[in-house]
Amino acid sequence: MRHFPRLPGLLNHAAHGTALWLASLALIAAAASQAHAAKAPCSRVDAGYVLDDSLRGTFGSTSPVNACVDVLRPHNDGPRRLRVFVDGKPVLSNDSVALGPNDGGVNGDPFQPLASGHGSLIVQNAGGGGPLQWTETWRLTIRDGQWIVAGWDNDATDTHSAADGGGEFHLSINFLTGDIQDNYDPPDDDNASSKRPARHVCKVPAGWRSPPVAQVAKLRNTSWNCDAKLGKPL
Repeated sequence: MRHFPRLPGLLNHAAHGTALWLASLALIAAAASQAHAAKAPCSRVDAGYVLDDSLRGTFGSTSPVNACVDVLRPHNDGPRRLRVFVDGKPVLSNDSVALGPNDGGVNGDPFQPLASGHGSLIVQNAGGGGPLQWTETWRLTIRDGQWIVAGWDNDATDTHSAADGGGEFHLSINFLTGDIQDNYDPPDDDNASSKRPARHVCKVPAGWRSPPVAQVAKLRNTSWNCDAKLGKPL
């Protein structure tokens, strides 16, 4: 991953006002409890894990399927588990897509709520600390009965000066079309003239098109910048 290198007080002393305040708090607590209880896992939670998030939706474009997705967090704060169920049956389990609570650096837990869009499941992690901030976004979909990686965006901001390698870095990969966009914008500082914005477009090597979700860890640890190291291990 290109990491260079998430009450007001109510001062009313009247008895009636206090009663209303307590009643309001009770209603808020009840609503929060109901909202939390409404998010049920797709299936029994795996032993040693707790449910972090769950999402139901339609995925795929040519032959879309209705699926239920869970993200589980282990009791030992290790890697999270992503599970996908179709018609109540497990079709995918992966421990690499959703990062663990300790993988976000100083900023803390990197996992962001699940989302969906354009037929893809969106899993995002964000972290960093100090001058370094990063966000990665995975887009997973189903094609020909197989769950694959449709795309990966990796964004990083380094607030160091241009001379010290700072700037904004954006890498966007479409594993379906094979298109890669590799962009760099230098920081706006006195040394910015030493670096110029860069916009590169290249193609994913043929062997990496529409990779299965099982390849996520390998994809994350591969160079995707548009240079001579494209598609090689970091």
